[in-house]
Amino acid sequence: MTDASDAIISIHPEYATAILDGSKTIELRRRIPSLGQGTRLWIYATRPTAAVVGMATIAGVSRAHPRTIWQKHRTQTGVDYAAFTEYFAGATEGVAILLAAVKQVQPIALGELRRVRAGFHPPQVLVRLTAKEAEVLEKLAKS
Repeated sequence: MTDASDAIISIHPEYATAILDGSKTIELRRRIPSLGQGTRLWIYATRPTAAVVGMATIAGVSRAHPRTIWQKHRTQTGVDYAAFTEYFAGATEGVAILLAAVKQVQPIALGELRRVRAGFHPPQVLVRLTAKEAEVLEKLAKS
């Protein structure tokens, strides 16, 4: 584990927008590295956006059978049942990341992210940040 409580998570642009507008307060994953409550997630919207567009704080993480996640969190997922079942097809466990304190930021483009971390590539799922990298992102997000 790094010295950070910050991470960048890749999310499709339409879901990133739904998180930022408040219609999606749960991020769903088939699997994800252990994340603690209070971790700050920088939301990287994948192509065509290709930029960090927001941040959120993890209010909780729920690991359960997908059926249980749907029963408990369906109104917060930002997806319909068909999309949910397609995403979790064959999975015996799913992850629901409860998001709080969501904030849109000045977009931080891929080129800028590569200046923060040499050789940065958008994560398939998630990449942890050092405290120094998080501090630089904070400054970029405010500019």
